[in-house]
Amino acid sequence: MKRVSKARKRRQSPRILDRRARIIQRTRELVAARGIEALTIRDLAADCGVAVATLYNQFGSREGVIGAALEADFRGRFEPLALRTRNLSPALKLQERITLATRAMFTDLREYTKSVMFFYFHHTATPELRSAIHDYAASDFTHIVEEIRRQGDLQPWVDPVSFADDIITQNYSLVMKWAQGYIKDRELEARMIHAIGASFIGITRGKTRSEFERLLSA
Repeated sequence: MKRVSKARKRRQSPRILDRRARIIQRTRELVAARGIEALTIRDLAADCGVAVATLYNQFGSREGVIGAALEADFRGRFEPLALRTRNLSPALKLQERITLATRAMFTDLREYTKSVMFFYFHHTATPELRSAIHDYAASDFTHIVEEIRRQGDLQPWVDPVSFADDIITQNYSLVMKWAQGYIKDRELEARMIHAIGASFIGITRGKTRSEFERLLSA
């Protein structure tokens, strides 16, 4: 994905930054309404009310526009959450993330989440856009695992990056089953907490393991 440098962002006028924000928001709405694969650069330009050249100049490509929208969504959810939960235990951090995600999916992000998941698991998904869906969430879980390591409660054989990648695969697989109708709304949060919490039990020890066990038993 073509990224805009911090220096370039500082040079952009408020009007350009406002237009960029409107394009990103409209692109998220189009992803929910039509799905990612159906969107062309001309569709995006027409629906955003700008010229195709404007999208290329600001984002570099169709993938750049959609990727910016996906990244903005993940940053908008995970950055405030990480700040708000920074003093919680790893088990409670996990619970907060799953609760936030499921509540959003059952309201205004239902169709958007379904579109993103169908695209993520499709064989034609581009690596650039799959990374936009995967990387920020995986990074957030990596930080939780690194915190467990600093506390001395991580099993020595665990690689935090690989484990976080596996957690995202497990997490998104459950969301995909929900999107396909195999898991009901009322079941999803508990299914995710038990599945992902069990994975954390397997890599932890001591106080942290006990906290994850209490989370699952509750």
